[in-house]
Amino acid sequence: MGIADLHIHMGYADHLKYISVEDVVKAAIRHDVNLIGIVDHYEGPEHDVIVNKIKEQVEQVRKKFSEVEILFGMETSVLTVDGEINIKPEIARKLDFLIVGMHHIPAGGKCLPYEMKGKISVGEVKNNPEFQSFLQKFSFEDLIDDWQKTTLSLMHNPLISIYAHPVQWPFVVMRKFLPRGKWLISKIEDIIPPEVAQDIFSAAKEAGVAWEVNNEYLPPQYRVDNRYVCCADGRNSWSGMIDLFRIIGKFGVKVSLGSDAHCPDELERVGRLENALELLRLAKVNKENVILRREQLRCCCAST
Repeated sequence: MGIADLHIHMGYADHLKYISVEDVVKAAIRHDVNLIGIVDHYEGPEHDVIVNKIKEQVEQVRKKFSEVEILFGMETSVLTVDGEINIKPEIARKLDFLIVGMHHIPAGGKCLPYEMKGKISVGEVKNNPEFQSFLQKFSFEDLIDDWQKTTLSLMHNPLISIYAHPVQWPFVVMRKFLPRGKWLISKIEDIIPPEVAQDIFSAAKEAGVAWEVNNEYLPPQYRVDNRYVCCADGRNSWSGMIDLFRIIGKFGVKVSLGSDAHCPDELERVGRLENALELLRLAKVNKENVILRREQLRCCCAST
């Protein structure tokens, strides 16, 4: 059996150079991938035209290639601690599956008021003065509390199929922006203590929401291959991700694999998931919990 890469970006929403769904499928075939998830970033109604454009391509390419099963989705963002996402249900139900990521500091909790939802994205500080200001005054305790509430809310959202880069965004990504010694997280239990893990992962298992293993999570010293990653220096990685998925495995939560390749520039990363598989081996995750077939994935199109 081949492998499933369920997080591949077309790049339309990011205004990257043009690439076709067929180009992505051919790369998947070269890399022995049997199931792919074609997505793009969804930032609001202005991207509805992208949804229709990619969906039409996917439907055409499915008729041409039997070697790879193609799923069509979008990667949306959570905006508030009560789990509000930036896509309408009627748009989400056009998709085969829906990925959600914490690309913004969630509003409506201890860190930000509701009127700030979607205003502070987690990104490069030099191009993001709002995030730079947030880093100077935030409390780790407040952010952890807001992350816990937001994550639990997402597990109860009937539209969501996959929780993308959990913990990595915002916590691990924030580390490179903070002065040395100010990243106050030493172990995964600092973010998800046992009583919180019980609530979150029990809800995830019951709902069928998969937690994504990204090929970027492992620090370089653990990696099988350091070529097909976004950051070879490991600045977006953390060894605590092994412990996170060890906990996930014990609860029997579904796990999805994702290269998070942003095509066309990262086309060769499609299906290159050796590091993700090594993380699962280190975390001793049961193979039966890893999504390799369409029927294992919770589809938002069937949600009510």
